[in-house]
Amino acid sequence: MDTYHIFCIRKDAYNIYKDKPKSLYKTLFNLYNFNKTDLRLGISIYNELCYKINTIKLKEYVDLLPIKRTVKNKYLINKNILIIKPSNIILKNNKIDKDIIYILNNYYEYLFACDFENNKYYWLNEL
Repeated sequence: MDTYHIFCIRKDAYNIYKDKPKSLYKTLFNLYNFNKTDLRLGISIYNELCYKINTIKLKEYVDLLPIKRTVKNKYLINKNILIIKPSNIILKNNKIDKDIIYILNNYYEYLFACDFENNKYYWLNEL
């Protein structure tokens, strides 16, 4: 089962990285593996690239689906596990379901998915 980390990318960062997804992936990969002793720098870089997830708004979108909520911020959707966190959205499955892509793209336009373990990455609005 793959684990995708989905980030809400700021529009100005999207304009810079839309044709350079590998560069954005490398930056997010470095943040994901960041040394926690330099937390301020990591948060600063994250805030330059990403918006925090509006968990309340996104949960309202997700709750429109016929889904099963397993715990407070974790959902089971068509064999996909979706975890909504303020920093990113985590999706566990072998590929991202079309219903989930539709909901996430309605939530926010510039979403970038990364599978750090398998070095996969892409813009959700291009799927």
